[in-house]
Amino acid sequence: PGPACYDQGGQVPTLTDALLALGRMAADRFLAGRALRPSLARAALAQLGADLADASVPAVALAIVEIANAAMERALRLVSVERGHNPRDFTLVPFGGAGPLHACALAEALGMRRILVPAQPGVLSALGLLLADVQHSASRALLVPARQAYREIETVTALAAELTQAVRRVLADEAVADPALSLRADMRYAGQSHELSVPLAQPLSRAALDAAFARFHDLHRRRFGYADAALELELVALRVQGQGQAHALPWPRAAAPVGARGAARADGQAAVWFDADTPVTLPCFDRRRLVYGHRFPGPALVFQYDSTLLVHPHWHATVDPWSNLILEPADGAAAGAT
Repeated sequence: PGPACYDQGGQVPTLTDALLALGRMAADRFLAGRALRPSLARAALAQLGADLADASVPAVALAIVEIANAAMERALRLVSVERGHNPRDFTLVPFGGAGPLHACALAEALGMRRILVPAQPGVLSALGLLLADVQHSASRALLVPARQAYREIETVTALAAELTQAVRRVLADEAVADPALSLRADMRYAGQSHELSVPLAQPLSRAALDAAFARFHDLHRRRFGYADAALELELVALRVQGQGQAHALPWPRAAAPVGARGAARADGQAAVWFDADTPVTLPCFDRRRLVYGHRFPGPALVFQYDSTLLVHPHWHATVDPWSNLILEPADGAAAGAT
């Protein structure tokens, strides 16, 4: 039946109920006015609070949000820290209807200093499907030691050419006229059961193989914490990937920012809970009225048809030429754990 606030029979509180009870969602602005029932959300949260030593509704709601944030933080660490990347070096892009409600909290937890909220975060996946390049790849197993690849470089070159032609034919059928092609090699240390994929330059030569093997050692060190150039390498497979755009879609860009008199103006206020003691009154902005050059400080809420954005205290938001909202810490550096 979904969240209690949907009034469809749900009685167990969900993350949506918690966000609504904390004032981070507005009952009269959800999906252009679809009615939500805050009283039902609070009743469900109160029942859970009664089971948790009489915890207050704000305290229960905040705990639910913290649990959700922790789960999302683990997922972000899985694709960044556990792959040898420092999240501080990247921009966080929240999407989905509720993603922007959690963006600042996640950025703070990971020490990230930049958030990009797309113009239509709630339908970003569908938009991405329309804008994404067409891709196709072809691969062939080799399973040869590195020293053998040196001796049989002509055979490896012929195989790469065969895979390239196969990819070009498929993409031509998809109306991709001039695809970008890349050759990669799947490699491993002899005896390993997993491979790493590294770029392989063309035309193939001993120097190209040397560079690929060096990339493997470097990637292995970053991914697993060690590398050993003395170990025998195996060239497991060759892989050619091609991609290109079949049909370009227009993406409007504003020509110039608004002037000094075009400052972003709030069109309402909301009481939002950041702790269980007292709510904070925040300005609310309509995303449709925000244009290139508008800038405003947090804390604030931004409403739009498909999503809601919560700007935390000590962050500021700026609209870029493509109508994205760029969030950065007001002091230039996000606090948080690594």
